[in-house]
Amino acid sequence: MKKTHKYITGFALFMFLSFNFFSQNYPSIFGIQNTKWDFPWCNLDQASITEQITEIDTIIDGVEYKKVGTVNPGGISYDLNAIGSNGYAREDLAEGKVWFKGAVETMSGLDTAEYLIMDLSLNVGDTFVVYQSFGFEIMTTVDSVYYDFGLKHVRTTHQFWWSEVPLTFIEGLGTNYGISYMHDNYNICLCLISIKKDSDEVYSNSDCFLPIVGLNDNDNDSESEFSFSPNPASSHITIRKSTIEKNASYVIYSLLGERIKSETFYYKEHQVDVTDLSEGTYLLVIENQSFKLFITE
Repeated sequence: MKKTHKYITGFALFMFLSFNFFSQNYPSIFGIQNTKWDFPWCNLDQASITEQITEIDTIIDGVEYKKVGTVNPGGISYDLNAIGSNGYAREDLAEGKVWFKGAVETMSGLDTAEYLIMDLSLNVGDTFVVYQSFGFEIMTTVDSVYYDFGLKHVRTTHQFWWSEVPLTFIEGLGTNYGISYMHDNYNICLCLISIKKDSDEVYSNSDCFLPIVGLNDNDNDSESEFSFSPNPASSHITIRKSTIEKNASYVIYSLLGERIKSETFYYKEHQVDVTDLSEGTYLLVIENQSFKLFITE
């Protein structure tokens, strides 16, 4: 199973200690002024990084919610007329529960529904319902409860189809799938890259990269048209293709979807200088095949 590397800053730990010293309540998953989530969005050949943000409080039927929108070039969109990550979130700090209300696809068309998306009061063996399109439900079970960086984690057995990382509820942060994972039904990349509270990053996941359909781990099997080595790399990589019948091109992306470098090559072997890349994980896309590329110092 792929190991998930996550980073929780001292800010989150400070929040945890402060809240629990003065009360028995769980710390809020929201910042004081705003909260921002970054996660990959991909479907078929479309791939991008989605920035989700909440900075506005609102009242619905006498209940206080956080209004959650998506950052676009023109501003923040709060549109609920399409299935996506926009909606309204609320929490119960006494029980560590969070709800999200947003658009869902039903047999009769688009509707708005609220689902419980996190529950820290669960114990090992308890069950939790994950909702999907058209009213389908998946019953998942809590398989472990543990503390990491002083924060309570409730891990379930539910894994999104492409991921080996199970859905986990994290005290003071939310879930490792994001806040709208039950509503964003057309996103095949449920994986949270980072959370920022009032511009301070309190969570990051270095294994949450931008997948593309057909992603493999550079296993160099006979069915792969392309391969490369070494991996990890520090100075260069050599890309190899199985035929010389046509030209090929590659693109290297950062985990945030930034295009780092690209080039077209003509021979069966092509060397790429990676000395200008910082240490970390990247996505190497060669034509229609994608690989994780690890850079070391």
